[in-house]
Amino acid sequence: MKAITTIPPGGGVKLSQVSLENTKGVRVKTYRTGICGTDKEIAQGKLTFARPEIGSSLVMGHEAVGIIAESVEDSTFKEGDIVVPMVRRPGGCRMCRLGRQDYCEDGDFVEAGIRGKNGFMREEFIDDPRFLVKVDNPSIRDLAVLTEPLKNVMKMEETFQFLRTRIPWYCEDSTLSCKNMYVFGTGTEGLLISIVFKSLGMNVVAVNRHPLSENVMDFLDRNRIDYLDTSSEKLDAKVKDLPMDAAIDAVGAMDVLKEITDNVSNNGIAIMFGTSGQLPSHNFDVLERIVDRNIVVVGSVDGAKNHYAEAIDFIETHGKAMQMDRIITGKYQPEELNIFTEKEKGEIKKVIAWS
Repeated sequence: MKAITTIPPGGGVKLSQVSLENTKGVRVKTYRTGICGTDKEIAQGKLTFARPEIGSSLVMGHEAVGIIAESVEDSTFKEGDIVVPMVRRPGGCRMCRLGRQDYCEDGDFVEAGIRGKNGFMREEFIDDPRFLVKVDNPSIRDLAVLTEPLKNVMKMEETFQFLRTRIPWYCEDSTLSCKNMYVFGTGTEGLLISIVFKSLGMNVVAVNRHPLSENVMDFLDRNRIDYLDTSSEKLDAKVKDLPMDAAIDAVGAMDVLKEITDNVSNNGIAIMFGTSGQLPSHNFDVLERIVDRNIVVVGSVDGAKNHYAEAIDFIETHGKAMQMDRIITGKYQPEELNIFTEKEKGEIKKVIAWS
């Protein structure tokens, strides 16, 4: 069968012929796979921890939605069910055994299409039913390819809700309507973060260092999300008018952390999600600001099975109203490998159609 493969950690990308796993499990026919920055970094040889499952070649792809082609007797799935496969698979630590491999204690896990496990950019795959999440509503089948990145956001929301309980962190009417969330980054993940926190009733400002594309501005406008291009406007000027009560970094640059700690309000919350490997060009007085101003800074990565289910529920509940289909700006065939290296005008999320 056709599959998109790479040779990690060196990179490269090609359309290959691979065999189906000779293992017990549910057979899934791939419907859609998404491409994100991680896939592009693997293809470009920039992700040094990428590694194959066996041999030297790795089947790419960690964002997927598929359709059950053949089930097994002890599974709750049946032929025709729509499913989303989980990316991270547990190792043997205590948290992994509890189903919270997103909090793995020793790093002994594998991630489909990234490290130690073949991914989903292929025509079909065999998988353990424990790591498949059902999509009950067929009408969101195309949007379900956003489940994997969105599950990261659902974990961020969980983390945010936990952190804000340390003090009475809400408005006089008991809601979050007076609270302002700044989201740094306007890629797929940044846009998903923005709409999730908008759905909580917060005022959201999407921040980018470059002029936003028309597609992104249109999406933000339709969801009544404010935005800021810091190449032409000053962040601190914006914050004076609209205080930064909380912030989420979906960029992964150290100077973004500096921008957040310089501007976030006392008792603020900062969630760091992005990782780009960029190092600071000089030392920043970040620690002093975090301590003196009671700012909570927390890292967040991946998500558990319940976050996948919450992501699917969010798509079903808000997908149409928040026009999430506009995040998907291109659908391609597996043979169009240039999509890993070329960025199109107005691009947000590219997906590959397998069936």
